[in-house]
Amino acid sequence: MRTASFGLLAAASLSFGSGCTGGDTVTNPQDIVFPDSVVSYRSHVQPFLTLRCGQCHGTTNAAGGIRLTQYSYLFFDRPNLVVPTRPDESLLNQVLELRVSHPVGNINLISSNQVLGMRTWVAEGAANN
Repeated sequence: MRTASFGLLAAASLSFGSGCTGGDTVTNPQDIVFPDSVVSYRSHVQPFLTLRCGQCHGTTNAAGGIRLTQYSYLFFDRPNLVVPTRPDESLLNQVLELRVSHPVGNINLISSNQVLGMRTWVAEGAANN
């Protein structure tokens, strides 16, 4: 009986654990694909910024004083970093679209889908969704 109970507990734990992790957690920035519309901060923007930009623009020792790893940082760390509904005025979009220079780094590894996805997110209002 004790062995059967342990087996059920183990099976339940594995099932529950796999649901909690989502099973589709992205760890490679190249795997982040943005949709054409209704871009989600939590599903697309935050993983992209954390994985692609977070090494230099993380919470501590942020290059240029720009932190990109939390939603609030995008609006309060630097004026015009993200201007909701105005991607052309958003410094982040200007950098991603190579209209403003960026020091050596991963900028050349960003796909056109990711650049367009970030533009779409800002154009749609840069929601924390």
